[in-house]
Amino acid sequence: MSSSLSHEPTGSLKKSHSIFRSVPFQIIVACLVSFTAPGMWDALGGLGAGGAAEPYAVSAANALVYGLFAIVCVAAGAINNRIGLKYGLALGAIGYPLYGAGLYTNNVRSTTWFMLFGSALCGISAGFFWAAEAAIIIGYPSPGDRAFYLAIWQTAKAAGPIIGGAINLGLNANRKTAGSVSSSTYIVFIVIMCFGLPIALCLSPAHKVWRKDGTTVVTAKAPTWDAEFKAVGRLFISRRILLLFPAFFISYFYNGFMSTWLTTYFTVRARAFSSFLTNFAGIFSSFIIAALLDNKSVHIKTRGRIAFLTIITILVGTWIWASILQNQFYNLPEPPVHDWFTGGFNKSYALVFFWQFGGQAFQQFLYWVVGQYATDLSNLSHHTGILRGVEALGQTVAWAMQSEGGANHFVSIGINFGITLLCVVPTWVVLSELEGSHEVRVMEDETEEDVKVGSKA
Repeated sequence: MSSSLSHEPTGSLKKSHSIFRSVPFQIIVACLVSFTAPGMWDALGGLGAGGAAEPYAVSAANALVYGLFAIVCVAAGAINNRIGLKYGLALGAIGYPLYGAGLYTNNVRSTTWFMLFGSALCGISAGFFWAAEAAIIIGYPSPGDRAFYLAIWQTAKAAGPIIGGAINLGLNANRKTAGSVSSSTYIVFIVIMCFGLPIALCLSPAHKVWRKDGTTVVTAKAPTWDAEFKAVGRLFISRRILLLFPAFFISYFYNGFMSTWLTTYFTVRARAFSSFLTNFAGIFSSFIIAALLDNKSVHIKTRGRIAFLTIITILVGTWIWASILQNQFYNLPEPPVHDWFTGGFNKSYALVFFWQFGGQAFQQFLYWVVGQYATDLSNLSHHTGILRGVEALGQTVAWAMQSEGGANHFVSIGINFGITLLCVVPTWVVLSELEGSHEVRVMEDETEEDVKVGSKA
């Protein structure tokens, strides 16, 4: 590790071992914020086009969210190191209620400008949120527990859309046609989103957190802002990150097309049903992938390869499936609008279910990979900021593609299919070089001088 980085005190004082400083409590805090902010955001997205009748304006708003998110998130990894993950998380929770308010005004008064304004603020805010939360979820637990806590986090994040989907379903169960959801749906979501900020302030600083294995959460803050940003820049152009770039880019690319698919081919109540049930797919895949990735009886390289090949097989299968269905729909006189459990619903909705199943597993896998290569929490914050930033760049392109009415859906399907295949070889190279966690291990009873000596070794 570079000698220009100085470790913050981690073991010079004995940990209090209060439950409020434990790793599980910090994960609960992060999960609750995830439930209230992006969880509710995903619940709106699960309706297709944020619950609107037409997907195009909302798709443009989401492209704006992710465009700003992509720019801010890479830098946010460095900024959060300076201001602290607690304040980065709190700052990140501010923009989500404004986004919900923008969708509400667009729904009741077709006020597009406020929707775009709320989307812009949410994009900036979300950059801080995701860089901070990913670093917390991966960096606070011990390396051997990371996949499990990632699954817990994915469950909390999915719980937002599940509960939100239940609300959607209750408010829109009688709506058998396509169109927009009721305005009261947005009010409920906005209220829940507002709880994210106060909950985020309950997070403990990294150096006060204790782990059950006796190790501390090591941080290596750069001495200046300039050095912090330069560290991010060096990591961004490193060989490993460049090899992972296609995987980062494509990991959530499917979301834009999935939203258009739901809005185009499903009734309001069928979309509400989807927003409730689909997120269980992510929970299932998260715990399945966690059981594999945390299985220490299997070599870490083998775990990574099996997980990656399984995920890619599922995703490739969904795009082949989508191509077949889309060809059928284009050959019909009128595009179908599926109501729940009517003819054609099952095969069209199952595609949405497996997009989420494979997509969430892919996200968790990528977090796990960067977590193995990060040396400490500060370095991990840089990694997660880049991961989320590049992923947001992919979503910017994906949502921009859906903002034009009448676009050929085969273009979106082909791009998703092609980049998914493109990421296989470079990601395989990175996995082939994985021999174990790179994290600097420091025990609680080690002194600060021990940490510095260890980092120079």
